[in-house]
Amino acid sequence: MMIFETINFSLIINSLVIAVSILSIVFSFGVVWRTEKELDISYKFFLGAIIVFTLEEFLNFFSLAEKPVFVIVGLFLKLFFSVLFLAGIFTARDLIRKMDGEKQSFENQGDV
Repeated sequence: MMIFETINFSLIINSLVIAVSILSIVFSFGVVWRTEKELDISYKFFLGAIIVFTLEEFLNFFSLAEKPVFVIVGLFLKLFFSVLFLAGIFTARDLIRKMDGEKQSFENQGDV
């Protein structure tokens, strides 16, 4: 009986992860649609990372990740997610540093 409850619990949690990921994609599209310049670029990286994460979760959800080909695909999706997420963080960090005056933007470099 405990195995059945664990499987149901796992199914519920995995379903919630996919649902929240899809909701994150929808909201991120809304941000990308309404922003410009560096914030737009940052959110495009985050959006790409969320899409890749969701694809990897679909592989796990439908147990495709157990097949040898999809094991490799899943590993590359995890790597791609990490790269896109890190790129989004770096872009957002640069934007914040420019807003704080810690780093000059390209437009303001000639004013020194």
